[in-house]
Amino acid sequence: MPEAAEPEQIRLMKRLVEMSAERSYMNGERTLSVWIRTALGLMIFGIAIDRFGLMLRQVPMPPPHGGYPSPHDLSTWGGGALIAFGVLMASSTGIRFLVFALTHRRVHQLPAHHGPYLGPIFAALVALFGIALLVILSVFPV
Repeated sequence: MPEAAEPEQIRLMKRLVEMSAERSYMNGERTLSVWIRTALGLMIFGIAIDRFGLMLRQVPMPPPHGGYPSPHDLSTWGGGALIAFGVLMASSTGIRFLVFALTHRRVHQLPAHHGPYLGPIFAALVALFGIALLVILSVFPV
């Protein structure tokens, strides 16, 4: 006995589920790009604080014999902390997206031309950029 064709309504519902899964994956990619952009912004702001001494006017001048940290030290530590936080943000976001993409791929088909590895590779490159910035800032102090 030949099998009956699937009703049109069921085929439409299956297609709606597939489209929803594609949108969910693309929303994950968009979230990854927003977090990476935020991490890059933190790194750049950290460079500005370190190199231009933006915290210089907020701390009173240290006494000549020491005792207080110099304003430049505060700017260096603050800028380095922002860069390190940007590195942490980029790397953790890349790992979280990779886990999401691999889990999503087990259940649903990924959208065309969307691989699960390009976003995390870009996040790792941003993290490496931040690590290189930290090295440069520690080797060449102002």
